[in-house]
Amino acid sequence: MSYVHNNKNPVILKNDPIDPGDTDWIYFSYENWLRNGETITLHSATVDGGLLVTDSTYLGNMEDTEGLTHSEVYGVQFTAGNEIGELVTIKHRKLTQTSGDVDLGRNIEHSAVLTVKML
Repeated sequence: MSYVHNNKNPVILKNDPIDPGDTDWIYFSYENWLRNGETITLHSATVDGGLLVTDSTYLGNMEDTEGLTHSEVYGVQFTAGNEIGELVTIKHRKLTQTSGDVDLGRNIEHSAVLTVKML
């Protein structure tokens, strides 16, 4: 299931909880966020309420569970904590640069939050 970030608050994945101690991937697509001539030059992830397993990895194009293809996708693998009701927050930070005489690059973080729940 895809969620759209509003660029103000973390995305709450209310329909996608995770089992205590499970390991999973979360994906961030920047196809509609990047401006013309802007590229991501550095990227990394942190996890609160769980453990980072695989840091931010560029995946390119990827199809979601609904059959939609997304571009500029980055994946982060994480393990949830063991406490039911705990929140897991995955933060994805990226540094961008732009082409042209003046670099109008950004240093931005987007976050997603999942609830630990026995499924």
